[in-house]
Amino acid sequence: MPLACVFGDPIEHSRSPSLHEGALRHLQLPGRYLAFQVGIPSLDVALRAIMALGFRGCNLTAPLKIAARRLLDDEDSDVRHIGAANTIVFEDGLRIGHNTDARGLVVALVEACGIDIAGRRVLVVGSGGAARAAVWAMLGAGAAQVLVTGRRIDRVVELVATFEGHCLVCEQTQGLSVDLVINATTAGMRGGGSEVDSAIDLAGFGEIGAVYDMVYDPVLTPLMASARAMGVPAFNGLTMLAGQARFAFEHFFGHLASLDVFLASTELTIIE
Repeated sequence: MPLACVFGDPIEHSRSPSLHEGALRHLQLPGRYLAFQVGIPSLDVALRAIMALGFRGCNLTAPLKIAARRLLDDEDSDVRHIGAANTIVFEDGLRIGHNTDARGLVVALVEACGIDIAGRRVLVVGSGGAARAAVWAMLGAGAAQVLVTGRRIDRVVELVATFEGHCLVCEQTQGLSVDLVINATTAGMRGGGSEVDSAIDLAGFGEIGAVYDMVYDPVLTPLMASARAMGVPAFNGLTMLAGQARFAFEHFFGHLASLDVFLASTELTIIE
């Protein structure tokens, strides 16, 4: 039976098992998809264990996406540009890294949320693997300008430097107008220790076209609530979760199901 899983720390919030197993049932395919709590220090041991058990691969969530690169035998171009892997596939005893976050985000924004990216001005909040994926996705989708901000400006500067001038550090949001704000941090996530936190204070911004929060549990995050109070359309990260899962599922189980299959496999909802 084909086996796959997701590693993360924390992992209790993960909806990946319900998405993947729901897709397996919908497509009437054999297979299982499990979740394991794994931290950075034990990642190599955990990878060895599931390889020995015959797993086809695994997904990675925070805080493992960047740390996993040193454990890979090869990686795709998205991993090289983003600097983080969210999917590892085992092939002939080798660990091949992939990143489906960028493609998943674009599918979520364009197909599920109806948000145009080409020619738009986008602000990405964060400096980790998810933020790197968001920047790469926006650049690839033709955004006119990509700005990056975060609580640790030194880490934001480091992230921006890896994209060699194709995005800019944003230290001041007072009066800033953007077409889209993307939260690529875990602020506001249930079970992550910062559920009451907002990734960024929207007060003082100029015009904001839409807000996309990669956090999907709770379905209404503090950032989304503040956006809605301002009359700004706001979406949670369920559609991105479904989008990246769609491409990871193809790696693990050999079928590219529609986005709707994965959205139907979770009890959470998209909020606008």
